[in-house]
Amino acid sequence: MEKDHKFKIKEICADPWNATQFMQDMEAEGYTMIEIRQGMATLSGPTKDFREQVYQKKVIHNNNPVLNWATSNAITKQDANENIMLDKSKATERIDPIAAVINSHVRCMLNSGEMDLNSYILSQDFSF
Repeated sequence: MEKDHKFKIKEICADPWNATQFMQDMEAEGYTMIEIRQGMATLSGPTKDFREQVYQKKVIHNNNPVLNWATSNAITKQDANENIMLDKSKATERIDPIAAVINSHVRCMLNSGEMDLNSYILSQDFSF
């Protein structure tokens, strides 16, 4: 894929749930795999931050119709501690593109130091 599209994949982010073989295969191919678990502890901060970035008009995209459609289908759920995440079970249509954007935002926040890495490592969501 890298040769066909002339780009270098730095790392691949994936939820390890039911993806053990995929992650092992990609690591065997030499790719760096990053776990992004699909839970409130991992997704709440980045979802809130992304939403705020949108409200402040700091998110710019190319008006992609698939992303627009998925975003219009997105519904969030909130727990008692006001943590939020996208709720795939409540969405009547697909939300995968916006879920992928949120996952990439998780990684960006980890890289920029906006998330407390120590807290993340000590949380239930971190594993090797």
